[in-house]
Amino acid sequence: MKMIHRGQKGFTLIELLIVVAILGIIAAVVIPNIAGFMITGQLSAANTEAEQVKTGALGYFGEYGYWPADSSVLVPNYVTGAPKATYTLDADAGWLMGVTNSTWTADITFDPGVAGVTGSHGKWIRTP
Repeated sequence: MKMIHRGQKGFTLIELLIVVAILGIIAAVVIPNIAGFMITGQLSAANTEAEQVKTGALGYFGEYGYWPADSSVLVPNYVTGAPKATYTLDADAGWLMGVTNSTWTADITFDPGVAGVTGSHGKWIRTP
């Protein structure tokens, strides 16, 4: 016969399972939010950098009368520091910039008639 000692301390199996379930629920909620914040940060950085490349391209156009083929010709005279992403400029499509970094590719279109930023990861429109 088993004796129950009043001085025994510890957690029951049910208590441990409840704690593990709660931790699983918290992880299921937090992990997708962290990934979303990372994507938002990358988009914000790309928008800022694209704005700098756009300003540099305008300066280049003002000086030479034609658009640069890509962002590499803008450094160091028109853009401070080498861009972290690769930008290709397409003058035929207005202000279209193809942006590529190690994890994603996006097209940024500058439309002088509309202000704001719309779109999402992978493809978005940035307008001054």
